Amino acid sequence: MADDKVIIFEAGSADPTTDALVIENASGRTRLRAVEEPAQMLELVSRLVAEGVDQIELCGGFGALPHADAVRAVGGRVPVGAIYYGFESLTAIASFKARYEAGDALSEAFIIVHEGADPATDRVVLEKDEGGTTTVVGVPDTEAAAELAGKMAADLQLIELYGTPGPDAAAPVIRAVEAAAVPVGVIAHRR
Repeated sequence: MADDKVIIFEAGSADPTTDALVIENASGRTRLRAVEEPAQMLELVSRLVAEGVDQIELCGGFGALPHADAVRAVGGRVPVGAIYYGFESLTAIASFKARYEAGDALSEAFIIVHEGADPATDRVVLEKDEGGTTTVVGVPDTEAAAELAGKMAADLQLIELYGTPGPDAAAPVIRAVEAAAVPVGVIAHRR
């Protein structure tokens, strides 16, 4: 059976019932959903599990406590992953957070590894109310993720890498953006 996963992030004026992006092929389906506030994330997670989703990944903006709440909400029925940042990204992610809180217009990329994805068509650019963009791009593998990250790094303040088993898969992406000092968030799963 093919995977059916959903990535959830927080964005102003979001509708948690609408997919911002869908990548669907023989490998499965990956959808991107946004919520306006963390409380909506817990409602959405419960609803998605009831609908049959088999994996959920959360944006790094939620943090560890909402991640733990989501894990409890699904009761072990599906893995719930969340983006975390390694030690090499702490200075850059602290800068990003401070700039975000100051209201700076920031741009980030969510790179989704989904076998068979086409970065030319599995892509959406979301304009943020406060300025800046969130570019969401599906890529077929981590090699393509690293290549794309390297090309985009100069225009980004943050990258989050979804759809990977963990830090070993993220290593090429982190190395591709080292010179630009772009923090790369890596997915960690919890059942």
